[in-house]
Amino acid sequence: MKKIISILLLTFMSQMSYADGTPNGINPNGYDKGEKGHPHKAPKKPSTPVISFNQGVLSVLTNATLYNAELIIRDKDGNVLYDVTDTIGDEYAIVLPEFVSSRMYSIELICSENHIIIYS
Repeated sequence: MKKIISILLLTFMSQMSYADGTPNGINPNGYDKGEKGHPHKAPKKPSTPVISFNQGVLSVLTNATLYNAELIIRDKDGNVLYDVTDTIGDEYAIVLPEFVSSRMYSIELICSENHIIIYS
């Protein structure tokens, strides 16, 4: 009889040890789990590279490594002011000379899959 009571007590204790979800999917510690109780996923990175220019710094953001990527900067007449071929990782930045950044009209990124042109 003691054995059966012990087993039932152990079974009851093990059932009580499982934690239930919190109401509305919100943890009291501030960890938000979303509507169905699953953790929020990180936002997807853009599939195409994103090129930006700010105060003389040219930045390229990409989710994949671009091998032998060519960056070409042209002026209004189409003349090449700056041309570089390099491997571009997640976050790539170049500090441009004043001569280039003041006359820059377009930026081209050429890699195996993409040919992106941005006009400033």
